[in-house]
Amino acid sequence: MLASGSAIPPDVAVPPSAFLRRCRIAWLLMAGLCLLLQGCAVYEYLYGRPPSREGQRSDQDLLRSAEASIQRRRYEDARKDLQRLMNQYPESELLAAARLASAKALYLEKKYEESRAEYQRFLELHPQHERGDEAHYFLALAYLRQADAPDRDQTNTRKALEEFDLLLSQMPDSQYAADARERKALARRKLAEKEVYVGVFYFNRGKHSAAAGRFTSLLAQYGGSGFDDVALYYLGESLWQLEQKEVARAAFQRVIQEHSQSEWAAPAAARLGVVLVRTGPPKPKGPGPIDRLWQALGQTWDELADTIKDYQIFR
Repeated sequence: MLASGSAIPPDVAVPPSAFLRRCRIAWLLMAGLCLLLQGCAVYEYLYGRPPSREGQRSDQDLLRSAEASIQRRRYEDARKDLQRLMNQYPESELLAAARLASAKALYLEKKYEESRAEYQRFLELHPQHERGDEAHYFLALAYLRQADAPDRDQTNTRKALEEFDLLLSQMPDSQYAADARERKALARRKLAEKEVYVGVFYFNRGKHSAAAGRFTSLLAQYGGSGFDDVALYYLGESLWQLEQKEVARAAFQRVIQEHSQSEWAAPAAARLGVVLVRTGPPKPKGPGPIDRLWQALGQTWDELADTIKDYQIFR
């Protein structure tokens, strides 16, 4: 007899059941080894990457990576990192900064509606945040970027003006205040130009009461925006046609006294039958057809330059 544990001589036949049992054990060992080597890949394929303390990036690392991607104009990569931060660290102190960075990435990517939604969401969740001025400022810019030409609806311009007003009234010492004042003036001028466009439209069609209402509203809401002279003149003409000549004369008199260098001062003086005496520096006339063409070309070029910078056409 063979001693226990001795090898079976090659000339001794192995029972079929024992052979199958050994094959089954060997197959199971090989399968287990394969699963051990590829377990992470299989799990990730079926269920996604499992959370790992060693492999999971910190919230600080994700925010730094996103900010670097924004600097390189890789906005989609930045938003992916920021979304991971917000999903994986819902209680992080960096959550507010992540929301602001996500909104800014969308703004720089010219996705203005989505950017506005992010900034509004930030302000709803963090109404007293120290960086609220930044949110109001870029929210106003996003509205302004989507504003239509003066002869179109100006809802976005009005909303931009509201945000600038809020920023300047509640946070006058903000680093964005100086630029907000300049852009607020541009928004007011655009809204005043809209009122001029509508008022002249009514006047030319003989709707003098509606025209007078528009010019009165312009002077009350957007006085000092650069259109007072034309508004006063057309207000006087509208009232003149409505047989309210005393009030009309007062409007013409203001044109002569306050805007004597304006192109509207001479017809106002003619209406009153007085000699016009011009004082002060001359005011340039409104843009003619050629000037409007150059303005349109300039705006188109500016938009093209922004597109080149934002989307890295030459990179």
